[in-house]
Amino acid sequence: MARTNEVEEFLGLVRIRAEELFQTGRLLCSEAVLFVLDAALGGGLPDGLAVRLASGLPEGLGGAGCVCGALSGGVLALGLFLTRETPGRPDRRRTRDAARELHHRFGRQAGSTCCRVLTKKWKDAPRAHVAQCVDLTGLAAETAARLILKRRPELEKQIDWSYFERFRATTPGRRGRPMGLAVKS
Repeated sequence: MARTNEVEEFLGLVRIRAEELFQTGRLLCSEAVLFVLDAALGGGLPDGLAVRLASGLPEGLGGAGCVCGALSGGVLALGLFLTRETPGRPDRRRTRDAARELHHRFGRQAGSTCCRVLTKKWKDAPRAHVAQCVDLTGLAAETAARLILKRRPELEKQIDWSYFERFRATTPGRRGRPMGLAVKS
């Protein structure tokens, strides 16, 4: 039971951190999702690589309005943690199945997986648009983290709690939730 509580705490912190990085404008949706999961689970990407890899995905693949950027960032994270490291067949299905599950869960909870559909009613309301995208960024990060740990529970042992400790100071207006102080992990 204690382990379950720790995992749930971790998932909540992943969500909060990804939301905060997007909300403050330090990272865009897809960048925040991949960055947080890499840092928190020890994905091992060199400094800046998570941001560079995910930088073309926001606003539905570079502004095209297709697949939500946060969802795309989550799929990149699944690949980072669930896929083989060399060419070949092993593990290929595990990542594809997880990506499909992320797509379905995200779509059920958000109402769509298409950026254009998700943001249509907020076209003339920039604050509401950003608020919705903050929530979607958190949803994608938390759901991807949940799927990663479901398929690779041994990763629970390598959660970098110190990554979250660096920004645990609470800030008014965030319902007492932790706020980030720095993007660098």
